[in-house]
Amino acid sequence: MSERRIVVGVDGSPSSAHALEWAVRDARTDGAHVRVVLVWDTTWLETVPLGPLAVLEAADNYEAVAKGARERLDQLISHTDTTGVEVTAEEIRGTVVPTILERGTGADRIVVGRRGLGRLGRLFMGSVSAGVVRQARVPVTIVPDPEHAAALLEQAAHDGEIDETPRVVVGVDGSDASVAALRHGAELATRHDLPLHAVACWQVTTTGPLPNQFGWAPPVEDYIQHTEELLARAVAHAALGLPEGRLVEHVERSAPARGLLRAASGARHLVLGSRGLGGFERLLLGSVSSQMVEHSPCPVTVVRA
Repeated sequence: MSERRIVVGVDGSPSSAHALEWAVRDARTDGAHVRVVLVWDTTWLETVPLGPLAVLEAADNYEAVAKGARERLDQLISHTDTTGVEVTAEEIRGTVVPTILERGTGADRIVVGRRGLGRLGRLFMGSVSAGVVRQARVPVTIVPDPEHAAALLEQAAHDGEIDETPRVVVGVDGSDASVAALRHGAELATRHDLPLHAVACWQVTTTGPLPNQFGWAPPVEDYIQHTEELLARAVAHAALGLPEGRLVEHVERSAPARGLLRAASGARHLVLGSRGLGGFERLLLGSVSSQMVEHSPCPVTVVRA
């Protein structure tokens, strides 16, 4: 078994099938072993009334769910081209997010689809993917559905906001998490032989002082200089060691969510830190990062500091 390991959480949905395909392709670049995990959660079966017949019915239901999980997993693997990649698969009874996190302990990365199938077959913006991102101690990659990604790219092209240059994009705000994201992004860029674009966004959220009132608003050039210096410090601290010409530093005058989405249009990968400089101790999937996960046309990897 190779030293590097990717854990892929699947549920049999088209989204998770695409996530698995993406993970296998990614594994070919560094020889990682892919471990596919399908968790079947039976908490909804545990609400049946007590009694001998209820116990028998519950046992039958458990067996049916387990069989269905095995069939979905077998079908998923059989429809995936795993040539040249070591792949193992397991279906496990448990609670989905904690089980994926447990299986992902010590992995190089966890991969999940952006949307999955709820218990009733309903598509959702994943309570599972969101839960894994919030709690994982290792990098987590959220892979978009191809149709959704294509629609986003079409809209970006219509708006004139698409750069088709293959690249890895990292969002930088000067936090420790964004420095960790830079390092992870540099590893991805090196492995895939792509340039790394480090992007920092700024915006003026208030207007200048009213007439006949005291106040002062710094010139726009000061905002630009401050953001450029912040970005340069983060890049220097990350000590990326990339060859000359493989790193592009870019300052975007825009709200962070819009700026990063524009920067990610046409990119191969977007990398973000799990915390920003918002003054809160809560983890990712706040306003900016949740928009990245939901609307980025390329895979998004979230890295914890």
